[in-house]
Amino acid sequence: MEQDTYKFKETVSKIKPVQHLHKHNQQSVQLWRLLKDAGCVYFGTVRKWTSVFQLSNFYVAIHHFIDEEPIEELIGKETNVHWSSVLSEPEYHPLAKLIEDLEGNLQTQCCVPEQTFIDACQKPYSVHLQSPKHKFMLWFRTSSEFSFLLEIFFTTQQIPPYGVNLPNEWPNIRVRYTNEYESQALFDITEYLVDTEPLPKEAMVIQDTIDSHLIEYSQEAVKRIFAENEKVVIAYSGGKDSSVLLQLCVEFVLANPMYQDKLYIISASTGVENPIIEQHIRTMQSVVTNKLDQLFINGFSIDRFTIVEPESDQTYTACVFGDGFIPPSATFKWCVERLKVNPGQDDLLERFSNNELVCQVLGVRSAESSNRSKSIEHHFSNDFYGVHVLRGGLRTAPPIRHWTAADVATYLVRTPAPWNEEYSNHNLINIYGLASGMMECPIGAIIQNENDAVKGCSGSSARFGCWACTVVKEDKSLSNLVDAYPEELGPHYKMRRLLKGVQEIRYGGCTGYYRNRGGFSTGYGDLTIDIRTILLTFWREYNLPLSQTEVVEIIKKVKAREIPEGLAISHRFWAIIHRFFPHDPGPFSSAMFHATWEPRFLIDENNNKVKLETVGVDRVSHGDIAWAERYQAVCMAARSIQPDDDIQMVVKGMMIAGKAVQVLYTKSRPQSVILNLPQGHTEIKIPLISEIYVIPKSNFYQDSWDF
Repeated sequence: MEQDTYKFKETVSKIKPVQHLHKHNQQSVQLWRLLKDAGCVYFGTVRKWTSVFQLSNFYVAIHHFIDEEPIEELIGKETNVHWSSVLSEPEYHPLAKLIEDLEGNLQTQCCVPEQTFIDACQKPYSVHLQSPKHKFMLWFRTSSEFSFLLEIFFTTQQIPPYGVNLPNEWPNIRVRYTNEYESQALFDITEYLVDTEPLPKEAMVIQDTIDSHLIEYSQEAVKRIFAENEKVVIAYSGGKDSSVLLQLCVEFVLANPMYQDKLYIISASTGVENPIIEQHIRTMQSVVTNKLDQLFINGFSIDRFTIVEPESDQTYTACVFGDGFIPPSATFKWCVERLKVNPGQDDLLERFSNNELVCQVLGVRSAESSNRSKSIEHHFSNDFYGVHVLRGGLRTAPPIRHWTAADVATYLVRTPAPWNEEYSNHNLINIYGLASGMMECPIGAIIQNENDAVKGCSGSSARFGCWACTVVKEDKSLSNLVDAYPEELGPHYKMRRLLKGVQEIRYGGCTGYYRNRGGFSTGYGDLTIDIRTILLTFWREYNLPLSQTEVVEIIKKVKAREIPEGLAISHRFWAIIHRFFPHDPGPFSSAMFHATWEPRFLIDENNNKVKLETVGVDRVSHGDIAWAERYQAVCMAARSIQPDDDIQMVVKGMMIAGKAVQVLYTKSRPQSVILNLPQGHTEIKIPLISEIYVIPKSNFYQDSWDF
């Protein structure tokens, strides 16, 4: 590998560190005085709680938890490694002295969690665990009111981490409480300066009637859209606004059959959609398709109600666990484009030709929020159509832009849909009621008919979206739905809490340096392998879905960056990611996606390179699966073997019997069994064994074999 691949580059950071920590208590003041007395140079504070220092030739970052306790799951398992064994060299003495002073004066002991840096220090030495972005993490837990994570950056970086550039003056350290917020450039990763709540809030109240002029305006708008365009595509999200839009359009084409062949419906599944909403959309796709197929003169095929999905390498899990993206924030919503916009645009471009005049109908409303109102005004102004960003001939229209939430709710309750008998609008209103909270909006399981809905509906509208959404500070809709669907949504709610926690840099989940054209520059960076391992562990513990395709993409992305970026990948990461496969790849897992065993090209009969469209995991045969199952069974049997046990096994079709001497392990996986045979001690590799059996003492000398 080329050494300049790991070059650290100084750049102008968009992050603007501040001088003061967000607030201090007595213990944090004592900590800072110890740091100052130790000779630390202060560089500033970012994200309210993370402060960067320099001691000797090493950068030190401290992440504070003041008057709150950190999320225990994100700390990681404690090891039996003592920090002194890592900092024993003379060059580390200033660091060792600092930690001794912290433990003594703060009357606490630090713990060393599992981390790739510790793995890299273990013997035997592994070049795969070396990284230019290594850091040593130590947790200090002094009390329920104060904890902190101390990070030591060991490698030869010439620039400080987390976006700080120059030394700063030490602030006047005292117990202080402040409402100051750090100043950061637009599009940097922070949520503190952005109000993510829709303003003003709309009351989802069901009225007796809707203004007849409003209905007439929307119906005329729908009529104009179908009359002036060759194809009409309804953007359906499953929510109340797009449901009204869908119903208005379907009612129009049922009354005007000449327009039925123009109607198309498109929805999006992000892969992390709220399961209740996902089920609702899938049900609507089935019900609406079947009903329109019966009612439309020329029928309605399933491909006209499309649910698009992101490309396998652009899914939420591929981006977070593979690319190491920090979960989306209010000012860095990388998810919207990858999970919804791009799949929808690709479908539109593929489905309709450039010569067709196509209108995408949107269920947007000015009253939904102040930001939405500004967006509609900017996009449409006083025009009926808006120009779509994709290409000419494709335009947009918002027929219900002047509706309120009360108008929408009233329409859904008062106007039965054409598919009302199969799946009525009350199912959707029911979900909204539960999401709004039973205390505010008792529309939930109690709704059985229209009268119940009218009597019970009040409160604010619910927010639908991805269960993993970390853009909002707290997803109250998901929280309320958990009360109604604890088994279905409880695990998702727990996982979202961890993803939201990782969005903060306080848990050491970010590398502290971001990729910059073959090198690294100071910044928050991407997610570390350690935090990805923790998240994947709980993802599996909570039994959340992760398809084999997504697992393959995660592995490919991590492998692709292992060498160019010096990404240290722990055995814990490989162990947890392989557990998502139905069959563990076994001892050959390290060969997956390796350039030697997984080439990008093959040579055909004409000696030409042919690019592979699949990877090894895709080409697994039934024989491979059978071998993997046998391998797992043999490993399980080998783990039960004790010295002097009588063993029978089948090796390459031959039956062997002898006494067990020892089972050899590598990283907790059985590698071979040593048997005492007539010719002496013989080591037999696990992959060569087809069957293995521990024989009870009384049966060992039976003439027959019974497998």
